Amino acid sequence: MIFSRELSILNVMEPIVSNIFEDHFVKAGILTCACEKCQIDIVLLALNHLPPRYTSSQAGEAYIKATYQEPQLQSDVLRELAKAVKVIEERPNH
Repeated sequence: MIFSRELSILNVMEPIVSNIFEDHFVKAGILTCACEKCQIDIVLLALNHLPPRYTSSQAGEAYIKATYQEPQLQSDVLRELAKAVKVIEERPNH
């Protein structure tokens, strides 16, 4: 299957997880190692344990982001990020 360049596929979980990670971990200064490699590894590990939310439109992106304003869904993201922080801090990949 070939996709046109006019449409793009986006996993909306990527910016959601990145923003929550930035707000709750990076800005708070609670990471043992805040290097770019560790930060990316943490976000990727968390994303691998969360369900993807794909869309190809701005309306779909807005809907998914609005859904993740619910406290339970934000809690799920924070839980996976906290687990990922622990794993990466115990075994950094650098």
